Amino acid sequence: MKYIILLGAFQALVVFSIFVIHQKKRSSDNILSWFLILVFVHLGAGFMLHTLFPHAEIHKQYYTFITLMYAPVLWMYTTHLSGRYQQARWRNYLHFLPAMAAAIAYFTIAGYIIAHDGKTPPAIIYYNQAVGYTAMISFPLYAILSLREARRIPAFWRSEIQLVRWMAIVFLGTAFFSVVLTVNNYLPPASRFIMDSHLWGRIFTYISLLSICLAIGRVRILFLMDTGTTLPLLQDTPPAPAAEEEEPVADAPPLPRKSVLSAGQQAAIAAQVKQWMHEKAAYKDPELTLDKLAATMEISRHHLSETLNQYLGQSFYQFINEYRIREVVKLLDKYRADKETPNILSLAFEAGFHSKSSFNQYFKKVTGTTPSAYMKNKNTVVVTVENVVKNALAGGDNNSVIFHK
Repeated sequence: MKYIILLGAFQALVVFSIFVIHQKKRSSDNILSWFLILVFVHLGAGFMLHTLFPHAEIHKQYYTFITLMYAPVLWMYTTHLSGRYQQARWRNYLHFLPAMAAAIAYFTIAGYIIAHDGKTPPAIIYYNQAVGYTAMISFPLYAILSLREARRIPAFWRSEIQLVRWMAIVFLGTAFFSVVLTVNNYLPPASRFIMDSHLWGRIFTYISLLSICLAIGRVRILFLMDTGTTLPLLQDTPPAPAAEEEEPVADAPPLPRKSVLSAGQQAAIAAQVKQWMHEKAAYKDPELTLDKLAATMEISRHHLSETLNQYLGQSFYQFINEYRIREVVKLLDKYRADKETPNILSLAFEAGFHSKSSFNQYFKKVTGTTPSAYMKNKNTVVVTVENVVKNALAGGDNNSVIFHK
C-alpha cells in the first residue's frame, strides 16, 4: 500500500509544480493548489510513517484531520467558478471549522503519544469515530451541493465543470464505500465480510485522491494550452506605442471572424465583464491588459476577445477607455457643479490613464474639447456620459450628444 501512497504524493507534487512553474493563473487555481498541497501532506506523511514505522499500528488507526478539508475545498472551488464565492466572503471559512477542531484534537493526541513513549490515549477511539462519521456526512453533502452549484458555472468552462463533477462523484463513491465498511463491521460475524476495513478504506481513499490529482492536472494543462495558443487574435494587442502613449486612440473596428462561442455564451461573458467593471472598477488599473483581465476573471483570453470584438463590437482598449472617460467626465461634472477646480491630470490617473497625451487625445475625441476647456465652459451640458462615450468611440458626431444651453 505504501507504493500507492507514494504514487499519489508524487502525482500531487508534479501537478502542483505545473501551477508553480507556469505563471498564467486564475484565482480559482489557488484553490486547486491548496487542494494539491493537502493531498501531498496527507499522502507524504502516510508514506513516511509506513516507511519509518512499518510495524506500528498507530498510523493505521489514527485518522488525519486533513480528510475533513477536501470536501469544503471542492465547494469553495465550485462557488468560485459560479461567481458566488465573493458573496459569502469570510463565511467560506466556516466550512473548515470541523477540520480545525479535528486538527486541535489530532495534535493534542500526537503530543500525548510522544510524551508517553507511544502509548495511545483512550480518546483516540472517539477522535477516530468523530472524524470518520463527519467525513461520511461532509463528503456526500458537499458533493451534492457542488453538483447543484455546477449548474451555475458558464458552459464554456467545460473542463472545469467536468472536474467538479468528477471530484463530486469520487467523494460520493468514497462516502458510500465507507458506509459499506462501517455497516460490515456491525454485522454479525457469520454475515460479515472478512476484510481489513482500515486497510481497504485507506487504499480506496488513496486511489481516489490519486485520480483527483490526475483530473486537476488535466484541467491545468488544457488551460495552458488554451491560453498559450498562437491563433491570430483581432485587436488583442495594441500597436507599438509612442513615447508617452500606451494605448491607441484611433482603434480600427474589429474585423469579422468565425465565432467559437454561441450568442448566449458571448452574452454571459459580456454581462460578467460589465459587472466586473461596475463592481471592481478594474479599468482603474493602469496596467490592465486583455491577458490580465481574462486571468483575473478566470475567462479564456480568446473567449473574452471574441466577446468584445463580436458581441460588443469594440476592441479591448475601446472598451476599457470607455469606462475611464466616463469616470473622468463624471468627476469633472461633480467638481464643476461644486464650483471647484480639480487637478484634471490626477483625475485621469485615478481613472486608469497613465499617459497625459493619451488622456488628452481620448478626451478630445469623446467630448470634442480639451479637459480644461470642458471645465471652463459652464454652458456645456452632457446629456449622458454613456452616450457621449459610445458615440465618440464609434466615430459618430459629438454634437449629437453634446449641446449648449
